[in-house]
Amino acid sequence: MTFWAYMLHCRDGKFYTGHTDDLERRVGDHKSGLVKGFTQQLLPVELVWSQEFSTRYEALSAERQIKGWSKAKKLALIRGDWVEISRLAKKKDGPSTSSGRTELLVLGGVIRQMLKEATQAHPRECCGLLLGQGARVAMVRPAANVHPQPERHFEIDPKALISAHRAQRAGGLEVLGYYHSHPNGHIGPSNEDRAQASGDGRAWAIVAAGAVTWWRDGPDGFEALSYRLIAD
Repeated sequence: MTFWAYMLHCRDGKFYTGHTDDLERRVGDHKSGLVKGFTQQLLPVELVWSQEFSTRYEALSAERQIKGWSKAKKLALIRGDWVEISRLAKKKDGPSTSSGRTELLVLGGVIRQMLKEATQAHPRECCGLLLGQGARVAMVRPAANVHPQPERHFEIDPKALISAHRAQRAGGLEVLGYYHSHPNGHIGPSNEDRAQASGDGRAWAIVAAGAVTWWRDGPDGFEALSYRLIAD
């Protein structure tokens, strides 16, 4: 079954965020005033953003996260402006978010390199490893995409994985996670990504539409991660 998180624009410039397993029906109910509460008092409403998820937990997690965002951040999400979202997500009190989840610290060169690789690999998916220490992503290590259909899928060369983990055991940088690109412009984890995720808690960076989004591969599915750019 498919689930959605969604956002409605309501009268007086207000926003409503929810989740559902039937987006068309739920939005229709909101527009008709059948959903009691917030939107019923602020008609008319219009759907301005939605995102598909494979589990209700993921959709509910996205709903709860977005509900806590500022209006500026919600507007950036509607525009698909992930650079602005990350800027607004910066915290003054260190590398943790208000929800208690880790906020990644990412060197600026890491973003630039992933964007460059995605451009060079297009229309195939680029992929590689995120290396660093703790919550600090210090560098990326590109790897060959050995999947037989690299235009729609990615598979990191096992030799690159073995080499990186061997280096970590020898005292080198930790393997914090993985990155790959979506040439089709989809900014979040795809159904293919969810199918191959292991739930090991590592970070995933997804490069799409000229931006990078960050996710945690948790035991209950992907959760969005905030990050803070730091100087190289």
